[in-house]
Amino acid sequence: MRTFSQLGGFLSNKEGREVPTQGRSRVARAKSESQPLIEPPQLGRHLPVRVVSTLDDHVEYSSVTIARADLTGQTAHEVRFEEAHIRRSVLNRTRLHGVQVLDARFQATDLSGAEWERARFRRVEFIGCRLSGIMLLEADLEDVKFIDCNLEGAQFASTKFRRARFDRCISRGVSFDHADLTGVVFAGSDLTSSDFREAVLQRADLRGSNLSRVQVRPKELRGAIIDRAQAVQVAILLGVIVAEEDERPSE
Repeated sequence: MRTFSQLGGFLSNKEGREVPTQGRSRVARAKSESQPLIEPPQLGRHLPVRVVSTLDDHVEYSSVTIARADLTGQTAHEVRFEEAHIRRSVLNRTRLHGVQVLDARFQATDLSGAEWERARFRRVEFIGCRLSGIMLLEADLEDVKFIDCNLEGAQFASTKFRRARFDRCISRGVSFDHADLTGVVFAGSDLTSSDFREAVLQRADLRGSNLSRVQVRPKELRGAIIDRAQAVQVAILLGVIVAEEDERPSE
């Protein structure tokens, strides 16, 4: 794979940088298991800005800032973004097959309608991005945050999430069918009419989010964490009639 690095031009591929975990103490492991911590992207302080006007097959964009790029509708295979800050750019309707994103931050960027099949994300943040209608099918997302994003109508079918959270996101009508959402946190997000059928929601924390008209069944909700107000929403979804005791008809 060719590499687009801060040195300019194309260099040989770098080895991936994975953080070893064997050396962690038992206390740290126990804490992370009870409340998984999401690792932030490992980004340099001063990543040079590079002009990117096309996405090419088998190219790595590494140790760069990509700003105000318009890549609308482009198609590429096996693209890799590593240690990249992508801001105020347009990648809507892009089609990237097998894309890999490692240590990256997308900020105020438009990815609406993008189709990224079998993508792999590791330590990635989306901040204030438009991702409405994005299709991340059969993707693998690890240590990923979505913050103040619009994900309306997004599709995450059969996607595996490991240590991920959605903070204050518009997530109406999102498809999570057959997704593994184990331990995912949805904080202050609008999940109205989203589809959780056949999803795994073990230890998924839904507290503080709007669950109106979500498509979900008791088997998917098993092990999920909800608050008291959501318990009423869920009861209504499951066809349970919720009434106050003083509303009982007198004999």
